[in-house]
Amino acid sequence: MNEKEREQVALFRYGLIAPLFNGQIDSNEYLKGLEGKIHSIPYYGERKIAVKTIKEWSLHYQRNGFEALKPKKRMDRGNSRRLSPMI
Repeated sequence: MNEKEREQVALFRYGLIAPLFNGQIDSNEYLKGLEGKIHSIPYYGERKIAVKTIKEWSLHYQRNGFEALKPKKRMDRGNSRRLSPMI
């Protein structure tokens, strides 16, 4: 995943959590409305998003801002992901 794709995912996540911060909606009703819906997420495709996940994104955004909404880079990037056979 390149930087542009990471930014698109972060913008999508922000779009879902932004209504929670403006105070014009009831957050519980908003979250219940999102539950079970299929969202078209950049890079990942169509997925359902759990309420717990949206709450985590909200918390990450409150603590660390927009950068926290970007997917993290893999620590094992470039390394083999195969498991070695058991001896």
